[in-house]
Amino acid sequence: NVRKTYRTESIAELAASIKAVGLLKNLVVRKAKKRGHFYVSAGGRRLKALNLLAAAGDLAPDYAVRAIECTAAEAVEISLAENVTAEAMNPVDEFEAYSALVSDRVPVAEIAARFGKTDAYIRQRMALARVSPRILDAYRVGEIEFDIVAAFTVSDDHARQDEVWATLSPWNRHAVTIKRLLAGNAISATDRPLSRK
Repeated sequence: NVRKTYRTESIAELAASIKAVGLLKNLVVRKAKKRGHFYVSAGGRRLKALNLLAAAGDLAPDYAVRAIECTAAEAVEISLAENVTAEAMNPVDEFEAYSALVSDRVPVAEIAARFGKTDAYIRQRMALARVSPRILDAYRVGEIEFDIVAAFTVSDDHARQDEVWATLSPWNRHAVTIKRLLAGNAISATDRPLSRK
């Protein structure tokens, strides 16, 4: 397996997901020299998550795991392909998926547990519901960074958000500016002229 480095949290997150919905993706293995043993060429994180669940008693010792066998010559390329082609989910897509679960009356704490996230993380994603669809679309197509989108969560007035967005010059699209404009007459404590006094 070409991936040698893992975030500890990612294994716990994956374990929580497997516990909730089962193992959705098979392992890719190749035969080891010892009879009846295999090396995992693709799915090392999945194996670690499965072992974590087994150690906690959440999986039976004979839990069946789907595996596809490859040759030693294929192992590195398959492992590399699986890892370099993986892409993290767009936060807006993630928010929409969590929203669908919330609208099905799944509590935030349960969603967090199923995906190995904190309640705060899920609530942070859910805050994107406050943002205008126009701003979310701009983020999806790469026009703006996520910190800009997050700045718009200080207000849930979509018309005002769109108005602020339309008035900002491309060189002046900063989170602090957006927050200040959405707050109306409020002055930010980080405003430079104020902080000099």
